[in-house]
Amino acid sequence: MRKTLLFLLFSLVVTFSFSQNSPTEYYISALVNDSLKDYPSALHDLDNAFLLKPDYDSALCLLGTIKFKQGEYKEAIKLFDRVVKLNQNYFDAFYGRGCAKAQLKDYSGAIKDFSKAVLLNANNSKVYYNRALAKGYLEDYPAAILDLNKAIALDEKYTTAYYSRAFWEDISGKYNEAIADYLKVIQLDASYREAYMGMATAMYQHGDKAQACEVLKTAAEKGSIMAEELINKLCN
Repeated sequence: MRKTLLFLLFSLVVTFSFSQNSPTEYYISALVNDSLKDYPSALHDLDNAFLLKPDYDSALCLLGTIKFKQGEYKEAIKLFDRVVKLNQNYFDAFYGRGCAKAQLKDYSGAIKDFSKAVLLNANNSKVYYNRALAKGYLEDYPAAILDLNKAIALDEKYTTAYYSRAFWEDISGKYNEAIADYLKVIQLDASYREAYMGMATAMYQHGDKAQACEVLKTAAEKGSIMAEELINKLCN
């Protein structure tokens, strides 16, 4: 009898001394699972965090980011909206919402969010890059190039920024600048087939057929099927 009472007392003490995870611990676990691309586990962690703290801005922002990765852009925007209402200085929320709006082709809305993100953190090259793309889609090429200049100033090895700048420069009639940027991309990443294709196209349109064909041959050697097709059409 005495042993039974002691066991019950022990069980009671153990039950009441059990420590539940905090919202922050669930959030950190969600971050780890997100980095491992284990989204079901990350979402489960976030659900637990919200049970304890419904307006947890960091958890809401992470949930929005996961929804974005899963292609649920409208749902992501709703979540980022909630974060912004809770915290007007949350860089990741403005940046994430801008990316989601851009995916939905709301380029003007994306630019507004990226611009707010720039005010919060002027040293993030990806914000300038994404804002440049949105401006480019709206055919504001000079502004797009200026943003890409800023992105490259912050990250001198930003290959996609060089490639995009070359593209917009080519469209803007800045042939020499475009070629220089395509060459820079290839210098940074010799396997970047799109850079060869872009450079060959610019050369061909500028009247340098022989050089364009040489570049296309290199692209074909890198595995570009499109380059092979263009060689047959333009270079034989």
